[in-house]
Amino acid sequence: MKKKILAAGLLCALNAVVYATPFNCPDPETSSLRWGILPAPWQKDPFSAHNPQGEANTQFVRANIMVAGLGQGVVCTYKNSVGLYSIWWPVRVKIPARSDNNWIDTLGGYVCTDSLGSCQFYVAVEE
Repeated sequence: MKKKILAAGLLCALNAVVYATPFNCPDPETSSLRWGILPAPWQKDPFSAHNPQGEANTQFVRANIMVAGLGQGVVCTYKNSVGLYSIWWPVRVKIPARSDNNWIDTLGGYVCTDSLGSCQFYVAVEE
């Protein structure tokens, strides 16, 4: 019986490690965004003012975790000469800890306006 409990605990711990890997918004200089192509699993934000365009000097502006009880997706916003455009990943995201100073609690979720590398988020375990 103890072996079964230990094995189950070990499997749960391994799953937690897999899903504890941090994710970031795609880098517009090194990902397929450089050519205006959305990297999988990202999608065009239906509320974005402009379409993603491959352009030099595109800059990361902010990341948002959308909240509706649980984190319901991440929106990444970029700026280029045309204006702002957003992409999103509709996935369950773990809510940032209150001690994480990179993420600011807002009315609709959380926002991170630091550097691309500082705006890490964690995908929740999906069953």
